[in-house]
Amino acid sequence: MRAESIGSRNTISERGSSILEVLIAASILVLSITAATLLVFANQSLKLDSETSDEALYKAKDSMESARARALGDFASVVPILPAPDTIYSKELAVTDVTPCVKEVVGRITWSAEANRPQKIELKTNLADIAGVLALGGDCATKPPGKKWSNPQKFASDNFNPGKPVSIDVLNRTVYMGADTYPFFYIADAGAATPGQSSGLFVNFSNGFTPGYQVNAVDAARWRDPSTGAVKVYVYAAIDSTANQLQVIDVSDIHNPVTVATRSLSPCVIPTGSYPQGWRLYYYKDRLYLVTRETAGPEFHIFDVQDPTNPTELGMGACKGTELTTTINNLVVHEQVISGVIKRFAYAATTLNSGELQVYDVTDPANVGAISEVSAARQDLPGTQDGQSIYLVGNKIYFGRQSTPSGSDFYIYDASHPTTGLLLLGSKDINTGAIALQIVGKFAFIGTPKTNQEFQVWDISNPVNITNVATYSFPKVVENGTDYEPDFVYLTSAASDSLRIIYNP
Repeated sequence: MRAESIGSRNTISERGSSILEVLIAASILVLSITAATLLVFANQSLKLDSETSDEALYKAKDSMESARARALGDFASVVPILPAPDTIYSKELAVTDVTPCVKEVVGRITWSAEANRPQKIELKTNLADIAGVLALGGDCATKPPGKKWSNPQKFASDNFNPGKPVSIDVLNRTVYMGADTYPFFYIADAGAATPGQSSGLFVNFSNGFTPGYQVNAVDAARWRDPSTGAVKVYVYAAIDSTANQLQVIDVSDIHNPVTVATRSLSPCVIPTGSYPQGWRLYYYKDRLYLVTRETAGPEFHIFDVQDPTNPTELGMGACKGTELTTTINNLVVHEQVISGVIKRFAYAATTLNSGELQVYDVTDPANVGAISEVSAARQDLPGTQDGQSIYLVGNKIYFGRQSTPSGSDFYIYDASHPTTGLLLLGSKDINTGAIALQIVGKFAFIGTPKTNQEFQVWDISNPVNITNVATYSFPKVVENGTDYEPDFVYLTSAASDSLRIIYNP
């Protein structure tokens, strides 16, 4: 009986072991099948992800190619496209105006993969406006600042004597400056500047050149001779004289500048006490826009400079200019497509109390009365402070005025449709006047009269939240006395260095 009991127990034990082994084997089989199933579905998921990613990449490339095609026809038409559904995807084009001639474009495609996993593909490129560069005579920055500009420092400087600077323009690291005392005109070779240099930037004129009068404004431009293909550089100068207010100076040889043309403004009667001297100017697309201070006659004059050696004032009759009854302290000219028609506008910072910022249609200057104010765009700002500085990048106008007791001194407008008005995007009380202005990328470089804060850097990437990045002391910065070329800001002063080159190390 005992032996049988033991045998029975062994049989039960063996049966239990067999069942356990079967259960273990079944578990392993289930796990294997599950793993295989998961692997199959994972491969299918990966394949689907790959296919959707490829399709998204194609859509991003298509978006970028469309932007490039639009840029060739109308650079200004390359504008942001808000996210919009495209089958399972959301398609977006982000556009940032870097300089008047460069846009940063990002094609962005987003979608949700399995289990609502967010996916994204981005392509980024810079588009250059070659036609725009040519329209400005090559005087257009093609790169944004490469630094954060939180620590501006002096790179190099120089001082001329006698006299103080009153105007500046920089083209290809060559600095052209007007002065209030003989010899009235200076050129600095900044391309050879070294860190810490404090003299030797200004070149000597071997021919003893002088324009003969104070040079209130300068604008340098490259010009290609259509018959020979030779490239020359000319400086258009607004002369502080009641005659020959325009001089064209050939500076192709910076050691031997030569005046190749002078022009008096149209011969209108000049009463005693008026101000017909050349004041400000701007070169754009074979036209030169020259203004005087408010005077008893026309203040706004336009010259055809297709041949810089033979400028011709446009208009009809003896007084070819246009009377504005105000002084333009700074201006910028730009072409825009309005309702399918190419129009040319001059944006102006003025002394008019009822319109510190004004816009003029200058599309057809050859016909008398053709230059007219775009009344819908006029900005009558609080107070009586004058407009001082203006800059245009893309479809945005940046505007500075004299310091206000309270309220904003710096404004940003959407100028996409000036004929229907300017839309205020943002403004800022910078606690001083904005007397000089350069806009590049997300930065506004502003010259001010504020002691110990004469040069300021502001982040303008969000117009409704303009924030200060840095300040720099440079006493008595000249009105409109700044310029920018990558990656330097050029400042002029009536107190210390005539020219100081600033960078962010």
